[in-house]
Amino acid sequence: MRTFADLDDRVEDFGDLDHFERIGATRGELLEHIATGVQALQRAAGRLDQLRSNTIYDVDFVDGRDGGDVATFLDDSVRYARAAYAVVHTVIDKEAP
Repeated sequence: MRTFADLDDRVEDFGDLDHFERIGATRGELLEHIATGVQALQRAAGRLDQLRSNTIYDVDFVDGRDGGDVATFLDDSVRYARAAYAVVHTVIDKEAP
């Protein structure tokens, strides 16, 4: 025989399930945004390489330190974003049953 307390407990469980579902969806969105950011940074690094190539040779990015600095910043940014993605994945995988 079920009691009202049993039914109330189940309703709370649905709230927990909804909460866990929102967490899972938000984690997925976080991974998606980081991946999109990595791709954008990689495209930016590619464009910078084009500007610094002999084909285009943008003097402002070839001569002096600015072009090299931008290349380093982009490379570091890609590396950091990939690391963030890996950490988020580790957290999610740790929580998976």
